[in-house]
Amino acid sequence: MVTAEDFTARVLECGIEAVDPIEVERLRRIVNARAQECAQSPEELLARIGAVGPEGKLTVAGLLLCGREEELRRLVPGHGVIFLQMKNDVEYERRVESGKPLLALIDELWQAIEPHNRIYTLKIGLFHFEIPDYPVEVCREALLNAFTHRDYSILSPVYVRLYPDRLEISSPGGFVSDVSAENIVGHEPISRNPLLAQVLQRIGLVERAGMGVKRMFQVLLSYGKEPPNYEAGADFVRVTVRSDRAEGRLDETFARFVVRCQQEGRELRLPDLLILNWLKRNREVDASEARRIICRSEREAYEVLNSMVNRGLLEQFGEKKGRVYRLSKMVYAQLRRSLSYLPFHRAELAYAETAILNYLQELPGRAEERFVTNEIVRTLLRVSPHQAGYVLAGLVKKGRLVLKGRGRAARYYPAEG
Repeated sequence: MVTAEDFTARVLECGIEAVDPIEVERLRRIVNARAQECAQSPEELLARIGAVGPEGKLTVAGLLLCGREEELRRLVPGHGVIFLQMKNDVEYERRVESGKPLLALIDELWQAIEPHNRIYTLKIGLFHFEIPDYPVEVCREALLNAFTHRDYSILSPVYVRLYPDRLEISSPGGFVSDVSAENIVGHEPISRNPLLAQVLQRIGLVERAGMGVKRMFQVLLSYGKEPPNYEAGADFVRVTVRSDRAEGRLDETFARFVVRCQQEGRELRLPDLLILNWLKRNREVDASEARRIICRSEREAYEVLNSMVNRGLLEQFGEKKGRVYRLSKMVYAQLRRSLSYLPFHRAELAYAETAILNYLQELPGRAEERFVTNEIVRTLLRVSPHQAGYVLAGLVKKGRLVLKGRGRAARYYPAEG
């Protein structure tokens, strides 16, 4: 249940005496490196980033950022993390519990994950590209999101579980407002703890304008990996990032395609990657499905699809409401090994032939007046002109249809008998 109050904006009764000097110095290095400014006093530093309230009293956000551990345990008892290095789905071989302030906590968690973060080298010509199991920017964003958007009124820690094939991060509290696992990649930014989010933005650790989650999707898809998987209930949100190599699911072909596009100056945007990832498993997509995939309006979905057509990534088939989009021949040729389908399986060819013959039988009028054209078959089967011609030619060769006319005037009639 989301409340209107920002827990992290509460002003505490403690001041600078409650902060850890080591964590203040850590914060100072981050801020000064970003702003390229001289060192400031602890009071000036915390005031500048908005971590203190009236009369220099700390906010909960300020305490979370650089407070002493004993003060955090006393004043924010829900704060903390449990890291589990899992042997399998039910057993762990290492357990670490920590209640350090956020900056130290993120570093500590990354140090626990990094030794198990294998690197795969993708070779393209003379260039070598490294693909980690868990990209650092994705992990840090997922960890920061867990602490930034969690519900601190729930007395439960964040759980980070590192499995042999995946990383799971679970935080207390469900999604805020109408954010869901289905629309998170396109939803406007909204936070349960606005002050903490603003402070982290000011020091450059959290992306502005809701770009953090989008960045996670972009990085993983560009590496030929599956996007992060979100699950949520009334009192938790869990994000899973898969290594993809454990089961041989790293899509090297797709990663090569993305790199080549970048080398050729054809940058692929996140909506492009989401649509292309969908079309690796599905033959076609329409505007309604594209809208769901990219979590944008139908108008924006049409704009994305038409842009991909103009850039040679997709081809469109059909008219108006029946219009669908498929990989262009160029992209299909480059991604062939990534796809879970072929242009025409035998079973699909048999289905296409049966659909055409059934269509002819159901037409009104005498048999000799019934016919189909390449255009009719394209609309009926949602295929390209070439594919429609291929199926029709096959039916003529088998003696099931008779061709009369040529070019645009070509018509196909049922064979007698």
